[in-house]
Amino acid sequence: MVPPSSTPPPNSQQTLQFLSSVFSQRGPSSLPYTEDTKWLIRQHILSLVSDYPSLEPKTATFTHHDGRSVDLLQADGIIPMPFQGITYNIPVIIWLMESYPRYPPAVYVNPTRDMIIKRPHPHVSPSGLVSVPYLHNWIYPSSNLVDLVVNLISAFSLDPPLYSRRRPNPNPSINSSMSSNHGHHPPPPQGPRVAHSVAGPYARVQPPQPSQGRPTSADDAAEMFLTVGFETMRGKTKNLGKDNVNVRLRYDSLRRSAADLAIEDAVPSLDKAAKRGGVV
Repeated sequence: MVPPSSTPPPNSQQTLQFLSSVFSQRGPSSLPYTEDTKWLIRQHILSLVSDYPSLEPKTATFTHHDGRSVDLLQADGIIPMPFQGITYNIPVIIWLMESYPRYPPAVYVNPTRDMIIKRPHPHVSPSGLVSVPYLHNWIYPSSNLVDLVVNLISAFSLDPPLYSRRRPNPNPSINSSMSSNHGHHPPPPQGPRVAHSVAGPYARVQPPQPSQGRPTSADDAAEMFLTVGFETMRGKTKNLGKDNVNVRLRYDSLRRSAADLAIEDAVPSLDKAAKRGGVV
């Protein structure tokens, strides 16, 4: 495809003049439409521009898969697409092929540099070619461009074909899904979320695990009791804030009680060890 060779002014009268000009051409520069269909093509384009002025009729060169090039009419521009309460603009090109209007046009989404085609998409190929039921069920002479665009809007609103490209986030601490992007195309689809574990005031804190085996001395027993008890209580209270006086007082009280209990438990062990000669 090459850039459009001519672009008519936007109002209907000048669009009509443009169509009359291109249809009157003869020779190698003439468009490949048959004479008996030019009137209907003119009516289709005029109705389309009237209902969707953001689409402009132009002539441009279309290249077929076999390498053949031909000058065709096209409607180039944007169509509105409501999605989740916001109206986005989807750029499209509607090519009126040589066999139009007896056969359907070729429709492509035309992403800009900051857009990307959603893959996979039920109605849009990776090349941008659009396939919707209205095109497959095209009936001459009743099918037309206005109804086609209505069907495109309906299909795209259910599943947008274009998204904005992801841009590097300068602040990795901010979730990119929170950025606002309500321009001409929907924001990128969300990928898998990465779970971030943050210890908050209600996070479960695992106490230190005791070493394998039983303590070998009264000192070890007392140290283990104090360590496990104090770390467990500290894990439950350390995130509640320094200004919570009641919690701090309770923590200190529990700490003193734990120390007393540890000493009481350690005394019998010390007596037994002394009798066995284990205490010097």
